[in-house]
Amino acid sequence: MKNLVIALIGVSFFFAGCNSCPEQYNSPDDMVKHALKIVKTITANELHELMNSEEIYTLIDVRQKSEYYYGYIPGSLVIPRGSVLFNIGSEKYWEDTGLYMPLKDETIVVYCKKGSRGILAAESLVKLGYKKVVALDGGFIKWELTYPDETEKDLDMLSGGGEEEHVDTGGC
Repeated sequence: MKNLVIALIGVSFFFAGCNSCPEQYNSPDDMVKHALKIVKTITANELHELMNSEEIYTLIDVRQKSEYYYGYIPGSLVIPRGSVLFNIGSEKYWEDTGLYMPLKDETIVVYCKKGSRGILAAESLVKLGYKKVVALDGGFIKWELTYPDETEKDLDMLSGGGEEEHVDTGGC
């Protein structure tokens, strides 16, 4: 009987401990699939409609700055995925950009090159309590294919006037 009680206590601790274990994935694609359980996506057409509406929104490009210069969606602000969580709620950051800090209940659209980084960044923002975060399905590539005339490039950077060298960061 004593062994049974000890075994039950051990099993209880095992299951209680597993609830606090972080999720583990076999690949970044698995992480994205999991994130899509809580992250909503919008199409390029839906983003275009939002941009032409009266709704207040913040459009964030989570690619590296060196990727942003080769093309971006007008009105977007580049905040690389690695720093978006630390800057989104920083009043100083938003003052330095000359923009207002998004409120927790305002629409935030996040995008990257193909969509995966944007989805993961959106998941993190949802976990921080932002209620209306969406990721652009297909990322900048889908936007550029859908609205080629509504894509901007930093011509100074492209002509060699910029300081950063373009680095393809894996295409996600």
